[in-house]
Amino acid sequence: MGSLAGKSPKDTYKSLLKVADEVNGVSTSASQVEDGEGTATCLSVGDDNLQIKPQNDNSTTTLAVQNEGGTNLLTVDTTNSCVKTGTTQTYANTQILEFCAYRLVPTAGTHYFVPCSGNSFQQFAMAELANGTGTDPATTFDAGDTSDELVCMLFLAPYNLTIDSVKFMVSTDTDTDTTINVHLYKFTMTNAGGTSDGNLSGGTLLANGQATSVDRNVIKTVGATIDSSSVSADEVIACFVENETNTDDINLRVQVLYHIA
Repeated sequence: MGSLAGKSPKDTYKSLLKVADEVNGVSTSASQVEDGEGTATCLSVGDDNLQIKPQNDNSTTTLAVQNEGGTNLLTVDTTNSCVKTGTTQTYANTQILEFCAYRLVPTAGTHYFVPCSGNSFQQFAMAELANGTGTDPATTFDAGDTSDELVCMLFLAPYNLTIDSVKFMVSTDTDTDTTINVHLYKFTMTNAGGTSDGNLSGGTLLANGQATSVDRNVIKTVGATIDSSSVSADEVIACFVENETNTDDINLRVQVLYHIA
């Protein structure tokens, strides 16, 4: 770090900082901080406020607070419009969404809705809602007179969201090894004030994963593959599980990490 000791102002003025308002100085209105020759910095200060605004380019570390060792603990990323915290640099507005099922009774090769959050089959008398027998669940769904059951299977996105990771734990109720497939989808849900309200369309795969050799003696933990991460406000998120092998009951917990975009 250099020193100004013994140096003339005419030789050092470029390295000095001042506010742009050279008449009033620091006041109630934020004034941009400049160097001695008038080059603007990203800082503006007032007597009660501080503003940071890039002058030329956005950056992933427009603001960075570090520990003594130089590890970022708080960063403001103006390139991606987000704030990250901690040594893991996790999004500051990270949330956890869970889907879970207790002794869901499947038909082999069929995709079933998994209840959202605490709406487990143990706590509520829910019907198993099937949605297709293809490689992936169907992209549309009309629950008809079981729409009252469907409401417990869906998460309505309150804001635009980004899915960061999906992980699930699964077991079954016999000694027979099974293959379990999990899919996370987003849908557009009709809300037009008519008899089709609650119908799902435009299904898009968000994530998928497969657990093999699943039986009642083990708990398989799988990190799913993210296929599409973006969910728009007022879209709904649904989780599906499939026993590819047989009709053994499924016990499942799915953890979805997301942040508000």
